[in-house]
Amino acid sequence: MKMGCAYLLFLLVGLISSASAASWTFGVDNVTDGSSFWIHRQSGTIGFDLSGSVEGDIAPIAVTPAGRVLSPYYSGMADLTANDVRLRERTAALEGTYSSEELIKLRADAEADVNRTYIKPAGSGVWTITLEESWPVTLNASKTVDYFGKNINDRDCAGNNGDSVGASFLYNRELSRERNVALSLDRLNATIVATNDTIISADAFPSRSTVYDIVSRSTGIADLKYRQIDSRGEVINFGEERYIGTYDITRRIEMEYVYANETNETDWLSCCVGGCSDLDPCTLLSWGEVGVFDCACS
Repeated sequence: MKMGCAYLLFLLVGLISSASAASWTFGVDNVTDGSSFWIHRQSGTIGFDLSGSVEGDIAPIAVTPAGRVLSPYYSGMADLTANDVRLRERTAALEGTYSSEELIKLRADAEADVNRTYIKPAGSGVWTITLEESWPVTLNASKTVDYFGKNINDRDCAGNNGDSVGASFLYNRELSRERNVALSLDRLNATIVATNDTIISADAFPSRSTVYDIVSRSTGIADLKYRQIDSRGEVINFGEERYIGTYDITRRIEMEYVYANETNETDWLSCCVGGCSDLDPCTLLSWGEVGVFDCACS
């Protein structure tokens, strides 16, 4: 009788979920040992295109007959996200010559249903729950920046379902850079294996690709970072570089993760034993004005 009660509690909590046209949430809470797994996804059927250029002098201007002069600066930012595919940009510059060209194309589709399956072999106390989401996203972006003047800070970060790559150029009096980003998400598969006593394993497999190209000439501080995670949020590849001085830097980073269901039916549990990680899947700390612009616009 006690086993039947535990079974019902696990099943009822495990079925807590919700879905809408552009988001869904699924969770399993085990009431015996308190272990849990939750996933939330948000997207939409989206098309976004941006193209433009700017060229000019960042210079003081008089704004009153008495000759009040505004201190010159330029600032710009961009935040794009769809189904955990992200692009963030921040630029701040003081007096000088500035030019830039940019092209962004974002496509996302969130029309397909999210499929869930529940498997419990006869005589076994183990549940296997699978989730299948086909909400693809593609984000392609290119940008060039050329600057000569008192000071410029320029940062960007591209993220793709836990993988991330980016660059920061700080305290540059002269900066030239060209960046190309290609991010794609094909689908997401998740597998949770649990009993009435515990969640044995929980894995999320977004099939994704990240390509980041940069060619630059920096005369201040240049920071380059990347990281790649596995199905449990564990960091498997990580890199960080800092250059202070005058450097010509060229980098190309490619990261890919493709889910393939190759489980052997005669040994279906052996590949699923492990724990869960609460590692934040991307660098999502707030980039406020102070953190980005303060050292250039003070």
